Amino acid sequence: MNYHVRISLKSQKSSDETKNDFSEEQLQVRVIEPYEQGDPIIMNGKTIQPNDIDRIQISKSTESSEQLIERIKVENRNSNVIRIGGPSYAWKAASRANDVTDELISGPVGYKKGTTKKTKAISTKKSNNKVFVVHGHDTELKNDIDIFLRDIGLEPIILHRQADEGLTIIEKFEKHSEVSYAFILLTPDDVGMTVSAYEKQGKDKDKEVELRARQNVIFEFGYFAAKLGRRNVCCIYKDGVTLPNDIAGLLYKKVTESIDSIGYEIIKELKAIGLKIEV
Repeated sequence: MNYHVRISLKSQKSSDETKNDFSEEQLQVRVIEPYEQGDPIIMNGKTIQPNDIDRIQISKSTESSEQLIERIKVENRNSNVIRIGGPSYAWKAASRANDVTDELISGPVGYKKGTTKKTKAISTKKSNNKVFVVHGHDTELKNDIDIFLRDIGLEPIILHRQADEGLTIIEKFEKHSEVSYAFILLTPDDVGMTVSAYEKQGKDKDKEVELRARQNVIFEFGYFAAKLGRRNVCCIYKDGVTLPNDIAGLLYKKVTESIDSIGYEIIKELKAIGLKIEV
């Protein structure tokens, strides 16, 4: 199900702030809870202050906004009426969906301020067989785990293989992050050292540098650790890479030649969280 949000602002009478294709959990965490608590809402990179909200509308559809917009464009092409200006396609898509505002919100902004937040827990039902693969530049390892996961009946999500749909990178990442489990591939793709170590060694060509994972890998690592919980994240690393020293209690598994060498261990962990594995 896709949820669409339109917020009318007191300071911006000409158009609404519109965001399409929230999942149920994203809607709860990013829109409903902040609205209920009287906290700022962040949408499209903008911070919307609670005292600036004039009206909020939430609608839902089985179709994505992309599908709704395409249908609207077809109707416009077949129409004899020429429309100039007007609301954005994102707004039009949201207006086509079924309005469920009254089902989800029952008071003015901040009407639950001070009460305990009840964020829905991430579902790890057996029916959700999607697992995210965070990777760096090691294409061989990425393809290896992709094949392994498909062989045991799971659906690996590799971001660059998903359709862009006109989304920014972070929007695309958030859209595809609704998974039961995440594998983080920590491979020695970058080199680095602390500034103090660099200054001490000066122009010495034989500097002792650290082999590190890509910065985006570390960012996504932290994201999934917070989103899914530590037990639903597995770090697979290769020899030589520097492991994060401030993220304890996570599962680390060293891979040598191929994923098959740790396949049994991976399957055991996936079964432990309730995923249905085909072996």
